[in-house]
Amino acid sequence: MKYDITGPHLVQGSHFDGIRPFLAGETIDSNLSFPIAHVDVQTPTDRVSFLGSFLENKTVLHIGCADHMDVIDAKIAAGKHLHCALIKRSNHVTGLDLNAKAIKHLQGKYDISDIHVCDILEVDRETETFSEGRHYDYALLAEIVEHLDNPGQFLTHLNESLGHLYDRIVITVPNAFSSVARRAWRNGIENINSDHRFWFSPYTIARLTTAAGFNVEKVHMIGEEQRMDLLSRAYNKFMAIIGSQKRRRMPSRHGTSVVLIASPQNKT
Repeated sequence: MKYDITGPHLVQGSHFDGIRPFLAGETIDSNLSFPIAHVDVQTPTDRVSFLGSFLENKTVLHIGCADHMDVIDAKIAAGKHLHCALIKRSNHVTGLDLNAKAIKHLQGKYDISDIHVCDILEVDRETETFSEGRHYDYALLAEIVEHLDNPGQFLTHLNESLGHLYDRIVITVPNAFSSVARRAWRNGIENINSDHRFWFSPYTIARLTTAAGFNVEKVHMIGEEQRMDLLSRAYNKFMAIIGSQKRRRMPSRHGTSVVLIASPQNKT
């Protein structure tokens, strides 16, 4: 299924019409087959590049914008810090994060503005001030949901109390069934960020988001495999030696991240 990142209407609800009763918990099937798609090969599929392209010229409310303190500088130097990438490509981006130290670091060292220390669960329509009356095309939760103690409560609040601020939400989570994770499991190892509380699949993140009151419009996977033939591996190694970023990559059927797009209540 080709994913058009250029048009104004990026997602189609019809993809989910047949399974909405399952997502809503109205019908149960112990062996449901859930259709998923990988982004087309012409679209940048590493997470930062994909989101930068997808949100280009959009207004974005970036929730969980800061990242871990110990990786911020390295990611910015490598061009892999998501919020910095969005600043360059989006029309406007407002950043929120609980990590006061990281927010202060981004403000002081990198002169990044419109980022705020904020606990989403403590603000609502009447008390939030970060938007300054602005309406956003997208709210973004990129690799955040798996860190939350109660993601259902968080998403429900984001929908019911702050859904008026944005037209759609984009959620990305690590894919529990990625090729990378599956290879580790076959070796008796679980590779995981030690701060994660949950693993998600395309269906389970769609089910959770639906239970929070959102209307899920599209779910697919992004991320690339590099299990190549010998010639491609040699090419990649040579490019790395000479300092080039060029690589030969093969799209994976089991992407490293799941991307979900949904609209808040009363926005369908």
